[in-house]
Amino acid sequence: MSKVEVFSAKISPELKKLLDKVCRMAGVKKQFIVEEALREKIEDLLDAYDLRAAMNQAGEFYSWESIKQELQ
Repeated sequence: MSKVEVFSAKISPELKKLLDKVCRMAGVKKQFIVEEALREKIEDLLDAYDLRAAMNQAGEFYSWESIKQELQ
Protein backbone atom coordinates (compact mmCIF):
# COMPACT_ATOMS: atom_id res chain seq x y z
CA MET A 1 0.00 0.00 0.00
CA SER A 2 1.30 3.46 -0.85
CA LYS A 3 1.72 6.15 1.75
CA VAL A 4 -1.24 8.34 2.53
CA GLU A 5 -1.57 11.76 4.12
CA VAL A 6 -4.30 12.90 6.45
CA PHE A 7 -6.45 15.63 4.93
CA SER A 8 -9.40 17.36 6.49
CA ALA A 9 -11.89 19.85 5.17
CA LYS A 10 -15.12 21.37 6.36
CA ILE A 11 -18.13 20.65 4.16
CA SER A 12 -21.80 21.45 4.50
CA PRO A 13 -24.05 18.94 6.26
CA GLU A 14 -26.02 18.53 3.02
CA LEU A 15 -22.90 17.58 1.06
CA LYS A 16 -21.84 15.17 3.81
CA LYS A 17 -25.25 13.45 3.72
CA LEU A 18 -25.04 13.18 -0.06
CA LEU A 19 -21.50 11.77 0.14
CA ASP A 20 -22.62 9.20 2.71
CA LYS A 21 -25.58 8.21 0.52
CA VAL A 22 -23.46 7.81 -2.61
CA CYS A 23 -20.89 5.75 -0.74
CA ARG A 24 -23.58 3.42 0.61
CA MET A 25 -25.16 3.08 -2.83
CA ALA A 26 -21.86 2.42 -4.60
CA GLY A 27 -20.36 0.35 -1.81
CA VAL A 28 -17.22 2.47 -1.64
CA LYS A 29 -15.43 4.38 1.08
CA LYS A 30 -15.56 8.16 1.38
CA GLN A 31 -11.81 8.31 0.90
CA PHE A 32 -12.19 6.82 -2.59
CA ILE A 33 -14.87 9.30 -3.67
CA VAL A 34 -13.05 12.32 -2.23
CA GLU A 35 -9.69 11.33 -3.71
CA GLU A 36 -11.17 10.67 -7.15
CA ALA A 37 -13.13 13.93 -7.10
CA LEU A 38 -10.05 15.91 -6.09
CA ARG A 39 -7.92 14.20 -8.72
CA GLU A 40 -10.46 14.98 -11.47
CA LYS A 41 -10.91 18.60 -10.37
CA ILE A 42 -7.16 19.18 -10.16
CA GLU A 43 -6.71 17.72 -13.65
CA ASP A 44 -9.47 19.98 -14.98
CA LEU A 45 -7.87 23.06 -13.40
CA LEU A 46 -4.43 22.14 -14.74
CA ASP A 47 -5.88 21.58 -18.23
CA ALA A 48 -7.60 24.97 -18.09
CA TYR A 49 -4.35 26.61 -16.95
CA ASP A 50 -2.42 24.92 -19.78
CA LEU A 51 -5.04 26.00 -22.32
CA ARG A 52 -4.89 29.62 -21.14
CA ALA A 53 -1.08 29.55 -21.30
CA ALA A 54 -1.16 28.09 -24.82
CA MET A 55 -3.66 30.68 -25.97
CA ASN A 56 -1.53 33.48 -24.52
CA GLN A 57 1.57 32.12 -26.26
CA ALA A 58 -0.20 31.52 -29.56
CA GLY A 59 -0.57 35.20 -30.22
CA GLU A 60 -2.63 36.16 -33.23
CA PHE A 61 -4.80 33.67 -35.08
CA TYR A 62 -5.17 33.89 -38.84
CA SER A 63 -8.29 33.12 -40.80
CA TRP A 64 -8.18 30.38 -43.41
CA GLU A 65 -9.00 32.95 -46.07
CA SER A 66 -5.97 35.09 -45.22
CA ILE A 67 -3.70 32.02 -45.27
CA LYS A 68 -5.02 30.93 -48.69
CA GLN A 69 -4.43 34.42 -50.11
CA GLU A 70 -0.89 34.44 -48.77
CA LEU A 71 -0.14 31.07 -50.39
CA GLN A 72 -1.34 32.14 -53.84
